[in-house]
Amino acid sequence: MQEAKERIARHYTGLIESVARRFTHSGEPLDDLVQEGYLGLLSALDSYDPSKGVKFSTYATHFVAGAMRHCLRDRGKIIKEPAWLHEVSGKVARATDTLTQSLGRAPHAGEVAAALNLTEEAVEEILSTRQVFQVASFQADPDTDAAGMVDPEKIRSDKYVTLQLPIEDRIVLEGAVDKLKALEQKVLYEFFYKDLNQTEIARKFGISCNYVSHILKNSTKKLRRILGEAEVRERGRVRESSIQDALTGLYTPAHIQGRLEEELSRASRGGHSFAVVTVEVGGLPPDAGRREEILSACGAALHGSIRRVDMAGRLASEAGAESFLILLPHTGAQARIVADRIADTLGGISAKESEPFAVRVGHAHFPEQGRSARALLAVARGDEGLSAAA
Repeated sequence: MQEAKERIARHYTGLIESVARRFTHSGEPLDDLVQEGYLGLLSALDSYDPSKGVKFSTYATHFVAGAMRHCLRDRGKIIKEPAWLHEVSGKVARATDTLTQSLGRAPHAGEVAAALNLTEEAVEEILSTRQVFQVASFQADPDTDAAGMVDPEKIRSDKYVTLQLPIEDRIVLEGAVDKLKALEQKVLYEFFYKDLNQTEIARKFGISCNYVSHILKNSTKKLRRILGEAEVRERGRVRESSIQDALTGLYTPAHIQGRLEEELSRASRGGHSFAVVTVEVGGLPPDAGRREEILSACGAALHGSIRRVDMAGRLASEAGAESFLILLPHTGAQARIVADRIADTLGGISAKESEPFAVRVGHAHFPEQGRSARALLAVARGDEGLSAAA
């Protein structure tokens, strides 16, 4: 049964990777998304009923995408705007729109303050604070503003400066602006830096007000896209470097231990089996260079000995030995087979080295041998269920 599942999982690798590419904008590494997709595929296998007349690929796609969304929801962090700020921002936005229509121009912050019985400083503080919570503006559609969104460009005030950015952000912004057309750069400069209105800009460049509005809308949309893409790339680089061990190519200790807790929680909620394999490598040569070569070879061997759905990471060194942890979702007592295969593989590497090292491999499965991470690791590292190679 387990071998059949593995064959089916390999057959649908293309489907899983195709779905994972839909979520690349999230900043999560593609490999992580693919691993979550395999978990969704295995769940689909458990509940699929061919008598319903639905193709398995269609049925599984929903489970694969759902597993990825669940992962992103678990890991995502959203900064929520306080209710009071949302309410006051809405009042400022409505007052701004009303004054713009009645005055025939954008109101000053002081005029908005007078209409709301607030101080000018309070209005400016609300505008400034509101900008902090526009985290999703790069991905938002500029044509559909959220309720209560305050557009600071509609309020004219010499005290309100929108481009006082740190030097790093200014460099990124200037690089993005350089990618715009010359006329777009000029219009943005006149509007945001010189504080000219659209009529004044149209008169200065000999174009229509409608064209100025079109340029402002499209150029700011381009900037959002360029800056958003840069942010996603940077987030992806930071995340990748923070979860991958540079020497072995496996997950870092912090990440693999975090995933252990996540997988245990998921197995507990879904009633699925789950197993861990621990690997201890001892007797390594004292020479740092040779030690790193061996650990790098062990990391590559471990990565090649597991399924795409499985996860392998390096644990912290203890008592002169190096440790690794492998997570096996939807695997029960069959973990022994994986443990034996790993022991044989690493034992073969040891035999080829001029300075052989010792390998100790253990395994444990949920829930029969433990219901917590601590219990499973204790069983896997104990005397029971261990295989060894030297």
